[in-house]
Amino acid sequence: MKSYEHIEADGFESQPERYKKIEALNQKSFLLTEGSALQVLQSLHSVGASREVLSPKYADMYEPNVVAEAQKISRHILVGNMSPLSNYGPSELTQEGRIEDAKANLNRFFQLNEIDPANVRLLRPERDYSTPLTALNVDEAPLAPDDAGLLRPDTAGDMLYTYNPELFLAARPADCPIVFVTAETPKGEVTALLHLATLGVAHGYIPQSKKILDGLAIDWQTARVQVTPGGHAETYMYENFKQYNPLEKFPDATGLYIDVKEVASDNTKPSYNYAIDLPGEVYEKIVEQWGIDPYQIFLDTTDSTSPTVGYSSNSRAFKGYEVDGDNTRDIVIAGRF
Repeated sequence: MKSYEHIEADGFESQPERYKKIEALNQKSFLLTEGSALQVLQSLHSVGASREVLSPKYADMYEPNVVAEAQKISRHILVGNMSPLSNYGPSELTQEGRIEDAKANLNRFFQLNEIDPANVRLLRPERDYSTPLTALNVDEAPLAPDDAGLLRPDTAGDMLYTYNPELFLAARPADCPIVFVTAETPKGEVTALLHLATLGVAHGYIPQSKKILDGLAIDWQTARVQVTPGGHAETYMYENFKQYNPLEKFPDATGLYIDVKEVASDNTKPSYNYAIDLPGEVYEKIVEQWGIDPYQIFLDTTDSTSPTVGYSSNSRAFKGYEVDGDNTRDIVIAGRF
């Protein structure tokens, strides 16, 4: 394994350095040097800033094959809400109208990318992150359609996997990175999806997922990991959080909870202001706790909670950011094309 220097994210000043380091490692990763049979597609509500490697202004800095491979992880722009749940979608529509609108947007996205919706398996995320990580084999698990008609397991679980090369694994993230893994096993190649919410990371979902993948007997040398965007500390902030001090509750999460400060209390319980740096921590924890080489992992370093990018996130929905339309939810999906 190549050496990897951990960057402790204990303040906002360290964040740019954290992501500069990851961006440099990205350029040498499998995805930008050898490509990948597993393609990760992301729907977007609006147009965000392009990554440097995809920008014509900087394209001459990279070898043509690197730019060509980068196209495989470019954003797939599609205006429209992708979720029929929780009142997402245009406010002028009824709830029934929002569901139909989400179905139409999903179908358009699938048609543009030549995906059969019948082959999509959608995450049903867990909400109690204090429980052990649940992994579901979607080749065998009982499935039922959601309100948009996409099949998802009857049982909630933050990890899905399949040995079927015809299937696509999908999730509707908010500010949480989605990790896609492919690797060889004695049963053939496996593809896995891991949903890493902040509390999932804090409760140890990354080492737990390592044990699950070990249980599938994956060949770690063949593992290839792609991570979708999440919220960065500069924009992913909590104020007057009263439940607990996150660093006292999760003392190993100093790279996740940033600049934690106690603020004025109501005389019964202190409040805390802090930021969350989720994708950087996910990247570093995966490299360290899975024991993989940085060559084997690519992270899209876009800040999904920034008001200047095109991702639909909880921050965009609930913090009053200007958006081109109403509260929306994106979809990320990976498969072999």
